[in-house]
This record gives sequence, C-alpha cells and structure tokens, in this order.
Amino acid sequence: MDQLASIEQRLGRLRVISLLSFAVAAGALAYALLDRTAAVQDGKLWQARDASGRVRGVFGVSADGVGLTMYDSTGQMRLDVGIAPGGVPGILLLSKTGEPVATLNLVGGSVPTLRLTNVAESTRIVMTPRVGAPPIQLGTPGRPDTLIARRPR
Repeated sequence: MDQLASIEQRLGRLRVISLLSFAVAAGALAYALLDRTAAVQDGKLWQARDASGRVRGVFGVSADGVGLTMYDSTGQMRLDVGIAPGGVPGILLLSKTGEPVATLNLVGGSVPTLRLTNVAESTRIVMTPRVGAPPIQLGTPGRPDTLIARRPR
C-alpha cells in the first residue's frame, strides 16, 4: 500500500507540473500572437519615441528625399542625414535653438562643401575645393544647402 500511495503522490505532482507547463506555453504563444510589432517593417516613415512619448528620431522616405532626423529631449531637431532631391547626400547639425551650425553636402552633385557657422558671432566658413577659387571663404550665416530636414508631426 505504501508503494501505491507513493506512486499516486508522484502522479499528482506530475499532473500539476504538466498543467503549469501547458499554461506557461499557452501564455507565451498568446503573447507572441498578440505582439504585433516586428523587428523589420515596411513603410514610408518611422518615428522613434522616448518613454514620455516625444519624437526623438524619424527615418523615412518622402517626396523630397530620404533621411534620418534626430531630436533632443526638448523636441528640437539636432541632426539630419539624408539624400535630398536630385540624389544629393548631406548632413546637417543644428544648435540647441535650431540654427544650422554645420553642413556637409555636394554642390552640383559632385563638389563636396563643408559649412561651419558660429551663430553667436554671425560668422560662417565655407570650404569648397575648386580650381581657380579659394577653397575657404568667410561670410555670414545663411540658409543651409542641405534641405533634408523635417519636423515631427
């Protein structure tokens, strides 16, 4: 009789373990089926939001090109990398106030141009390697030629 009681006790434990295993497996399957986010998604625009719901990054394709735009914690655009209309690649760095402080792009589709701007002193250095022209010019700040920048919606 002691052996029969021991076997019944073990079978009871096995049933409990089996039921718990089934419940865990069913829960994991249900969670996987309900989780509709995928690691790779097709689309035209993706936004990355922080824990507070603020847009911190945007990647996408639009009528004016393709780009990656990043925002600081206040929502101010700080970095824009992309390809503008006509296939012109560029990089745009902005200050805390949204002023363009550095741009790198191709003028005329083939001549690299670097612009560094000191917004506080209203000075701008433009470096463009060209034959017959000075490679470095000083001037006043102006609108950046890299017009890839977008604002979050």
